[in-house]
Order: sequence, then C-alpha cells, then structure tokens
Amino acid sequence: MIITLDPGHGQFKNPGVLPGYYEGTRVFMLAYALKRELEKYRDTTVYVTREKLEDDPSLAARGSMAGKRGSRLFISLHTNAASNPEAHGVSVFYSVRRKDSKKLGRLLGEAVVAEMKKKTDITYLRGVMTRTQDDGHGGIEDYYGVIRNSVKYPEVEYSFIIEHGFHTNPTECGYMFRDESLECIARVEAEVIASYFGLEKTGAEDGYTEYTVAPGDTLISIARRYGTTYRVLAEYNGIKDPDLIYDGQIIRIPLYAEISVGDTVRIKSDKNTYYPGGKSFSAWVKNYDYAVKKTADSRGGAVYRNGDRCVLLGERIDRRTGEHGGSIDSWASVDYVTKIRPEK
Repeated sequence: MIITLDPGHGQFKNPGVLPGYYEGTRVFMLAYALKRELEKYRDTTVYVTREKLEDDPSLAARGSMAGKRGSRLFISLHTNAASNPEAHGVSVFYSVRRKDSKKLGRLLGEAVVAEMKKKTDITYLRGVMTRTQDDGHGGIEDYYGVIRNSVKYPEVEYSFIIEHGFHTNPTECGYMFRDESLECIARVEAEVIASYFGLEKTGAEDGYTEYTVAPGDTLISIARRYGTTYRVLAEYNGIKDPDLIYDGQIIRIPLYAEISVGDTVRIKSDKNTYYPGGKSFSAWVKNYDYAVKKTADSRGGAVYRNGDRCVLLGERIDRRTGEHGGSIDSWASVDYVTKIRPEK
C-alpha cells in the first residue's frame, strides 16, 4: 500500500501561543514519526511531501504528489488556529468526491482525540466533514487545495486533512510541542490505518524485521545491507550452514531501536548521509563502528534532524582490533545505524 503524508505549511509558518512553536515544524516532525510507524507494516511505502524541513511546496503540488506516486491514502497534517484562545478540539476533513472515506476519517479523529485527551482533558472531536466551494461550472468541489488536487487522481481513494488541536490554545499547543506526544499520535494513527486496511506488522514490534531472500543473495550480502554480520543472522535464524540459504527464504533481521550512551553502533551500508537531507559522508566512515556519545539534548529531549530522531556518534572503533581511535562527533539517524550485539 502506498501512502503520502503532507506536513502542512513551511518551517516557520503559523506560530503558536508558546514561544518557539511553529505549525509547519511540529507537523513535519509528526509526519516522519507517522512514516516510521507505518513502515513497520508489510508492503507499505510512505512518501512525505516535504523531504526537508525548509521545503514548502504549493498546495497543488502537495496533493498531486499523492496521485503521481500512486497513493491510495493521502493525509495532510495540521494544527488549527482561531482568534479565540479557548477554541480547541480535533477536526477531520474528507473529500466531497470520496464520501465513502468518512468512516476512516472518523476512526482517525476519534483515535487522535482519545490520545490527546489523556493529557489535555479538553480535546474533543469537532467534526468529520467536507468543505466545498463553487467549481465555476454550476457544481461544487473541495475547498482545500491539497484535497482537491489529490482526488483528481483515481488512485487516491482516501484524502484527509487532520487538524490536531489548536496551536492558539495553550493546552493543546503545549501538548503538540512535546516530542513524546507526536510519537503517541503517530502510533495511534498508524494503528487505525493498519486495522482499517488489514495491514500486518513486519515483526519489528518483536525486535526484528524480515527480509525475503532474492536470487544472488548470500547471508553475507544481506548482513551488509543491514549493518550486521552473517554470524549474527545465522545464530538469530538458527541457520547451521551460512552458505546454505534459498530463494524465498525469510530471514529475520534483529533490530536494536533503543540506543543508549556508550552503545556501539554501525552505520548501515545502504546509507550515504548522516540523516535525511544531511551532508554526505566519506566512504571510510562505514569502515568503523562508533561509541554513542549523546542521545538527547541539554534538556533531555530527543534530537531530531529533518524529522529523524538522531544520536551523536563519538569515538571511532576499529572493527578488527576493538581499539578506540579518533572521534567523529556527528549526529546520525537511529534508522541509519545498527546497534552491535557482542559476538560470542
């Protein structure tokens, strides 16, 4: 299933009532958190209309991206605003041309409300609705440009705008300003989508993901792809002879999502930058392991670069000797590194 997520607006658009809050920045973080959650499900491809935080494509371009990429589902993520600071609640808009999508819109809205209300006590579902305008030919069309342009493509069966509370309301703005809140919202939205479309988890929730052996694969080549060793994969999968794998065989890849200061990590072989949109690094960087120096900022909060949660790589470690050398001191996405399990 192909899904396109649209973090509304640009980096510094629509400030909230709390200093430093910008709708365009917070929903960007939410989009990538939701992307990570959705990609835990099999056969799910997720695109985001803003690859970099500073990106701000037009409304037409955002909606069209969903259709051009063959997306079945398009969600534009927002927080709301009003002149009255007491205004609050979650709103979901769906396309007048996709009336059957209202059910999924309501499920998403109710899930977000239930999660937000745990902390805010005030959030409620304002409505699941359409908003229309005259199409200039005696008919009506969707008012919102992102929805209007997405449903021009028949592939896009579901198109929504979700307003995750009001950034003009101090309580809801405060909720959306916390990284852990975005992670919670992403999780429940992904769960609703997965349940509605019958998506199955890859096994990542159990500490592993799965890879299907293709012609020409070896256990060594698969291990390199995931930044681990063939010995780890053989032990983890109960493979007695690492030279004997077959096409179509399912190989479980152990995941180590929780990374702590001092852990040893290895950069995945298929990654060429430190984080999405970050600078490229030289090939030699992948030849070493690294001791993690930091996992949080000075206030103890998670560190994000272009929507990806990052850790600070520290001392360089020689893989052959285990000796510690110089320091790299660069932030790397946790999705770009593998925590190394000591070999027996």
